[in-house]
Amino acid sequence: MVKICPMSIIRYSCRFAGLNYRKVNRALVRSICLWNGCHRDENNRGGELNVNTVREKLSHMVMKRGSKKMSKRFTPYMLILPAVLGMLFVHFIPMLWGFIISFMDLNIYTVMDWIKAPFIGLSNYVEGFSSVTTLGQRFFRSIFNVAYYSAFTITLGYFIGLGAALLLNKKFVGRTLVRGLILLPYITPDSVAYNLWRFIFQARIGILNKVLLDVGLISDQVIWLVGNKTIYAVIVASVWKGWPFTALILLAGLQSIDPELYQAAKIDGANAWQRFKYITLPHLRPVTRTLIVLNILWNFNAYNQFAVMLGTDPGKYAEVPSTLIMRQAFHHLEYGIGAALSIVLMLIMLLITIGYFYYFRIRAERKGE
Repeated sequence: MVKICPMSIIRYSCRFAGLNYRKVNRALVRSICLWNGCHRDENNRGGELNVNTVREKLSHMVMKRGSKKMSKRFTPYMLILPAVLGMLFVHFIPMLWGFIISFMDLNIYTVMDWIKAPFIGLSNYVEGFSSVTTLGQRFFRSIFNVAYYSAFTITLGYFIGLGAALLLNKKFVGRTLVRGLILLPYITPDSVAYNLWRFIFQARIGILNKVLLDVGLISDQVIWLVGNKTIYAVIVASVWKGWPFTALILLAGLQSIDPELYQAAKIDGANAWQRFKYITLPHLRPVTRTLIVLNILWNFNAYNQFAVMLGTDPGKYAEVPSTLIMRQAFHHLEYGIGAALSIVLMLIMLLITIGYFYYFRIRAERKGE
């Protein structure tokens, strides 16, 4: 039987395992080694211990401590793993594949063996963004259309949502019910909502023309879904569909404002407009910035409203990048050109987002000075 000093075993084992020596000394020497389970030599009053027993106790303690550390270390990664896999397979891998095929002549004839498709460099980008080609002209027109559409949709939706949020922030009977009811347009599926608006804007049987004729605002039926008025029909439908979300976000921002600020302003003699201008608007700026950048991204990617109300080819007055890319890639089966258009659209939105946040960052730094 090999006998050693228990204190040396504990000290060197703690140093090797990275454990706190004092805690292990108190717990192991006093409770485990001296009284629970360790065989002490009856002829040795110094309390020398069985080395195998001490090693077994120490190894069990180290393994238990190590397993807890490993569990705490890897638990956050295991929790975000499903989201990471979803982003990987839904976003990053398709983006990488789209970037690769944007340099290839990938079409209906080469798609079955796309790896061997001819490499044509920047030809797809040149064809898609040249002002000489028909495709390039339609793409530049689509950028103008989507910017025009976004400006009206975001502005109108914001002011309508702000007005609704201010009303819903006041106390009245049935406020909770009204807050739920205003979300009905937003939660309605796009296919249902925009088909309803397509019926409203029909020239012969549409409700809008019927009402306008009855009140005498027009003398003849207006064709809303063909020609240069199409973009306005989609704007109206999009504002109706999107303003409840804006109202919900702004309402959350209003509820975060301390009511004591309004009470202090009233005591100082501030009227309703002054309280709105100097208290409400400044406190809504952070929420407004995030809301606007989200709306910019969503509107630049707009597809459902145009496809449902106007079809896959809305015409030059309502053509947007999403409908052009979809038609070029999946109707004309020119996947390489469609991928090139998608990459450039993504870069445009990235530049807009970076410029937007950079502008407000510089503005905040100047005010801080």
